[in-house]
Amino acid sequence: MKQALTITVYPASLSGDYLSVSDAMRQMLDLVDALASFESVEGSSRKIVWRLVDAHTNSPPFTITAQAYPVDPVVSVSFEAQRTVQDFTAAMQTLIQGVMPSWIDDDSIAPIKRFLRRNQNAVGRTEITIDDEIISIVPSTAKLASLAIAKSEIVLEAEALDLRHTEYGSVECIVFGITRWNNKPALSVLERLSGDKLTCVLNEDVAEKLGNSRKWEEVWQGRRLLATGALHYGQDGSLKRIDAEDADDLPFTIVDLHELQSLDILQGRSVSEHLQLLREE
Repeated sequence: MKQALTITVYPASLSGDYLSVSDAMRQMLDLVDALASFESVEGSSRKIVWRLVDAHTNSPPFTITAQAYPVDPVVSVSFEAQRTVQDFTAAMQTLIQGVMPSWIDDDSIAPIKRFLRRNQNAVGRTEITIDDEIISIVPSTAKLASLAIAKSEIVLEAEALDLRHTEYGSVECIVFGITRWNNKPALSVLERLSGDKLTCVLNEDVAEKLGNSRKWEEVWQGRRLLATGALHYGQDGSLKRIDAEDADDLPFTIVDLHELQSLDILQGRSVSEHLQLLREE
């Protein structure tokens, strides 16, 4: 027995007793296009063609029955047709519960979005019947499904966001090794705030300023450096490389705790007087 499904479309209560011809036909076409998109295609051609075996209107609803036929008459498609219908109906049932199914691909999204949008205004109800099971899509569930798709698209867009850029500035870092980048001398450094490992590429002037490259590892290992130049950020927005045009040693300063405690920051003022002075400045 060939796999079949029946689609029935009802008009919206505010659109009168009858569906418009375009709404009825396009709803059917989008649903069948969505169904066909769930077929596993090897190569560039499909093995299944969905043929119209029945169509009638018992006004106001409009009903069609589509049945799976093989494109090549000598090839059996019963198993693939059954799997296609199962995946399609499972996707519809999941969507109208407000969840985006993981097995919906890009080919399916466009027709599904169109018939869901139509189901929120011009079409009052769409029923998909497979054997004795009926999936009923009404405006409220169509909206829920549309929101699930929109949320999924926002997440995908955010994941695909490319934050690569270059800006000019200074970065404080700690040297932990020497390396080369595109045959240029470079330092392997840790960015002070994030702790990320970076490559600090040195131009000729900076390399000469830092001294003999053969002594860099000995001299600069564990030292603090302020590198200034082009800062290159990766797709995730984090700093990946510094093209240094200048670099300055930032020696660690040991400060006695008692000296910090003896500092008179307020200079005899009360806290409120000091804050007032800052606000006025």
